[in-house]
Amino acid sequence: MKCAFLLLVVLFVANVHAQTPVVRVPEPHYIAVDSKDNVYVAIKYGIIRITPDGTLTNLTKVAGTIGDLDKTWKNLIIDSRDNLYANDDGAIYKFTFDRSGKFVGSVFAVEQWSFKSKDGPLATAGFNAISLMTIDKNDNIYVADSYDKMKDTIGQNFVTDSYYLNDPAKKYLKYPARRYSVIRKISANGDVATLKTPDGKYILPNDLSGMTVDSQGNIIYSASGFARFIGKIDVATGAITPVAGQPYKREWCPVYTQGDGSKAEFVSPETIITNKKGEILFADERLHRIIKIANGKVSTLAGNSIIDPCSQNIGGRAQEGNRDGKALTALFNFPKGMAFDSKGNLFIADMNNHSIRKLSPDGIVSTFAK
Repeated sequence: MKCAFLLLVVLFVANVHAQTPVVRVPEPHYIAVDSKDNVYVAIKYGIIRITPDGTLTNLTKVAGTIGDLDKTWKNLIIDSRDNLYANDDGAIYKFTFDRSGKFVGSVFAVEQWSFKSKDGPLATAGFNAISLMTIDKNDNIYVADSYDKMKDTIGQNFVTDSYYLNDPAKKYLKYPARRYSVIRKISANGDVATLKTPDGKYILPNDLSGMTVDSQGNIIYSASGFARFIGKIDVATGAITPVAGQPYKREWCPVYTQGDGSKAEFVSPETIITNKKGEILFADERLHRIIKIANGKVSTLAGNSIIDPCSQNIGGRAQEGNRDGKALTALFNFPKGMAFDSKGNLFIADMNNHSIRKLSPDGIVSTFAK
């Protein structure tokens, strides 16, 4: 009888453990941090929350109101009231916690599945294919939308970077394809407008791969592909100017060069943010580094992988790794999303290491969650 009772207890405990989901960090892409220093991560198939003490919760397993949230979200941003926003192609969703503490989501923008580009009130506005999102200090949201659905309307009425289109020296490029993005602004008051210059020209950055907003309200962006530079869009004038890097300098065999921003070179600049000092940080994914631009100078903030020679990878690549420690000895494996907490810690989505890394203000990299 005693043995039978013990067997039942063991079976009960085993069943409880079998039904308790184990939270992991598979392929983290984007990160947002709220006012209480909770870290939110868009992972492969869902959104997780990591509290400051390291407790992980898969929020999309308990969320409701808009159906299946167990998907790979393309972006993750947070406003001043700790509301989260993520997008899935042409639809933007808003996530918050209700009074009972349940994580709930709702469609925030666009008539779902309409895939149209339309300005106006948020309730009737439409988006086509959103690739990037960012938010400014006044809770205005900027999205990079597809140019394709609007190209007939736009025609030649636009401004873009002219670094290779108007430079005969760059005509050797084998694939000078125009990969424009339309920038749409969702004002905090709920109006949607496509960014234009004061004289009505559409603002179309090329090769957009990352986007953030500086303290003056201008858009700072990274350009990947063959562009490989950091640029700025003056929202008031529409002027597009380089911040660092040498746009379209090399089609193949890119090199990484630090120092003077105008002479610097990158390989694959992607996710980009700014800090309270106004410094620009971005993840160069194929170099497995976090790079900083400050006072016109480019330097490595974290990462130190061995860079492969061109003969091994003409597209540019460094060797992957996974090592904690001092920032300039740490190793990453395709770092992507980044966000700061209130203490100045930088959280990094180390995508192919399936972990969240933390870079402390004193320059130490540690594994925060995995």
